[in-house]
Amino acid sequence: MEMKEIKSIKDILVINPGSTSTKIAIFTEGASRLLFETNIVHDEEKILSFPDVASQKDYRRETVLAYLKEQGYDLSALSAVVGRGGMIIGLKGGGYIINEKLFEKMASPELPQHASSLGALVAYPIAQELGIPSYIYDSTMGCDLLDIVKITGIAEIEKYGATHLLNSRAQAIKYADSIGRDYRDMQIIVCHMGGGITANAWRDGKVIDVASYDDGPMGPERSGGVPLLLFNQLCFDGKHTRADMDKLVSGKGGVYSYLGTKDCREVEKMIADGNERARVVYEAMALQVAKAIAGLSCTLEGKTDVIILTGGVAHSKMLTDRIKAFCGHIGKIEVMPGESEMEALAQGTCRMLRGEEEAREY
Repeated sequence: MEMKEIKSIKDILVINPGSTSTKIAIFTEGASRLLFETNIVHDEEKILSFPDVASQKDYRRETVLAYLKEQGYDLSALSAVVGRGGMIIGLKGGGYIINEKLFEKMASPELPQHASSLGALVAYPIAQELGIPSYIYDSTMGCDLLDIVKITGIAEIEKYGATHLLNSRAQAIKYADSIGRDYRDMQIIVCHMGGGITANAWRDGKVIDVASYDDGPMGPERSGGVPLLLFNQLCFDGKHTRADMDKLVSGKGGVYSYLGTKDCREVEKMIADGNERARVVYEAMALQVAKAIAGLSCTLEGKTDVIILTGGVAHSKMLTDRIKAFCGHIGKIEVMPGESEMEALAQGTCRMLRGEEEAREY
C-alpha cells in the first residue's frame, strides 16, 4: 500500500507487548505530550491457548483496535505506528521501518518465543490499513558489538548481545541532555535492573559490549552467568528437562531461586527482619552488577563519563548504595530509576520521521 506523505507529525501509536499484557500509548505534538496510555491485561488462559507467540498477533491487534474505538480515538490522526523490537539476531541499534520481510521474520517459529516480536506483528497491519509507516525501535538484540566482544571461547558460539537497549538509550540521552552534551560524544555504561539485569557500554551512540541476563549479573528472576561445569551437570542429571533449565535461566533463577520471591521490596523486608540469607543474596546481586560494570569499563579502556543505574529495581537505595560501594572507583554513578520505554519508542519514531535518524531496511 502506498504511504501517505508525512508533512507534519501528528500522533504516534506506541505498542509494547508483554507476555500477558499489551501496553499502548498515543503521543502527540511530536511525541512531546502523552495523550493517553494504558496497559491492556489479557486473559491468561486465552494467551496460553495459542501455540506460539506469533499466532497471537490477530488477537492482540483486535484488542488494541477495540480499546482505541472505546476511547473514541480517530485513527486518521496517526502519523505512524511503532512497536517494540523483537528477538532477531543481527539487528542494529535504532529504528527499522517494518516491511513485509521484517514482518515475516518476526513471525518465524525459529525466533526465541518472546512477546517483543509482537510489536512489529501488531503495528504493521494497523499502519498498512491506514497507509502510514510503521517501525520498530531499539530491539533487545540491536547491538553493534565489537568483533573482539563476539568471541566466546567456543568457536561454534558467537556472542550476539541481548540487552535493555530501549530504556538504556533513553536514559543515556536524558542524562547527556541534562549536562548539555550529546550522548554520542560520550562513553557511558548503563545498567538496567528489572526482573533481569543487563549492562551495556556505549561509544559513538552505539552499544559495543554487553553483560546480558545469561552471561552477566543475576537478577530477581534470572540466573546471570553461572559456572558452566556445574550447569552442565544439572543439564544431564536426569532430573531436569530442557524446559526446567530454561526456567532456571529466566523465570526461576536469580534471587527467586534462593529466596522464593522476585520482589526486591520483600527481600529488603526479610533483611530488615534479620534474615541473613537474604542479606547475603542481595549483596551478591549488587556485587555481580558491579563486576559487570567493571568488565565493561575495560571495553571502554577505562574512559567512562558516567555509569547509569536504571530500571525498576534502581528504586532500591539499599541495592544501589552497595553497587556504588563496589564500583564507585570506576567513575561517576548516576541513579535514574524506572523506565521510559513508551516515550523512548515515540521519540525515536519522531527522529526517524524528521530525518534526524535513518530508518533502516531489513
